[in-house]
Amino acid sequence: MSHIEPARTFTYAAQKSSYLSILGAFLFLTLSEGILIVFLVLHFIPIILLQTLILVIIGCFLAAIFGKLLYPLWTCHRLSSTELELHYGLDFHARLPLALLVSAQAVEGKPGFFSVPGYDSAKQRISLAFSNRGQVLLRLEHPLAFRLGLRSACLADQLLISLDDRKAFLAALDLARSTQSEQSATTVQEKHTLPDNRSRALFQATRHELPRIAADAPVTLRAEGLTRRYAGFTAVEDLNLSVRQGEIYGFLGPNGAGKSTTIKMLVGLVQPTAGCASLAGHDVWREPIQAKTALGYVADRALLYDRLSGREFLAFLAQLRGLPLKETQARIASLLDLLELTEAAERLCGSYSFGMKRKLALAGALLHEPGVLILDEPLNGLDPRSARRLKDLFAQRAAGGTTIFLSTHDLATAEEICQRIGILHQGRLLAEGSPAELRGLASASDLESVFLSLTAQPQEALA
Repeated sequence: MSHIEPARTFTYAAQKSSYLSILGAFLFLTLSEGILIVFLVLHFIPIILLQTLILVIIGCFLAAIFGKLLYPLWTCHRLSSTELELHYGLDFHARLPLALLVSAQAVEGKPGFFSVPGYDSAKQRISLAFSNRGQVLLRLEHPLAFRLGLRSACLADQLLISLDDRKAFLAALDLARSTQSEQSATTVQEKHTLPDNRSRALFQATRHELPRIAADAPVTLRAEGLTRRYAGFTAVEDLNLSVRQGEIYGFLGPNGAGKSTTIKMLVGLVQPTAGCASLAGHDVWREPIQAKTALGYVADRALLYDRLSGREFLAFLAQLRGLPLKETQARIASLLDLLELTEAAERLCGSYSFGMKRKLALAGALLHEPGVLILDEPLNGLDPRSARRLKDLFAQRAAGGTTIFLSTHDLATAEEICQRIGILHQGRLLAEGSPAELRGLASASDLESVFLSLTAQPQEALA
């Protein structure tokens, strides 16, 4: 099968002569008015410096306007076997992988004013059309972040372009997409024909053994008599915790048990009614800067800036933390690769799926390599592969000395990765210990039976 050229160019100058006529008329009127303005400035403003300044400002303004108007005459698009490169003057330049292109259809729409690039937020569409002839509407699989000149990034899944030879462009695009589909199918077939043992080796994650915690390891997360009351309702009462360096501590409890309230007190978002909490030896409320410097926190809902790309969001967090620029770039690249977010790094956070937002939030928490990591439902919304990768990551970080405190409803996960587990019910800590110790406490064969047995009993019976 024949292939298209590595980079075939499609020009963008339809109705060039008529457009130049409009520009010429506009230029004539502007120059006429400009001469009048110059005369008035020189006649009525006696200060030479002020005259010069006004004339320079007017000249720069006119140059900017005509530069914008000439953009379509400097524009062309390039199509290769793997991507479509869109180039519109100096205002727009983007590369679109053909794999993300859902459709391309001939349309006739109204172009923007003087062919200046436009953005329709309601339709999430960017218009790069020079005229109403030769227009093609490109639809993407999901929204991507694009920049129009000096404007902030725009989230769009449609692009309206215009070309001299629309038929040739559509034919070349169909050929490129069909060629890429055949190559993808061949790759998939090759993967499926791998021997069973090789396939398992490709997709099997490397599991890390949980480290043993030394008896003299320092306590890096501590809660003493931690209590929080709300107008007669006690969410957490007299909670005492101590988690050592390098330990993964699972925090379990039914809905409404007080887990999120406890976590918010530990990270300094909710002030306790009584008691205190410390991180890395620093009181959360008396030494908030030192405590939070040692803390990495992921809330139950990812708090991101939708108008920043994933990479920009991490760079912003690094600036807040005061991390060196060179070190920041290396850490961001490493975390994006580790959490399988590299391909989505330039997309706006608002276009991310729930699971991708969770992983990006975790990347932000790990960016400054904290000594204490507090996670509220970290595996919620993740696919099995991503969940497996994060479990291994937690074990690896714990082996390196990071203290991890996580709440979860996934009892199997808690039993698999946590050295110790605490079960909270109605604001009180009912039981605490290793999975084996908890199973012995309730004479149960698994953690699920332990959890159901303990939380079903009245608190008085467990006191």
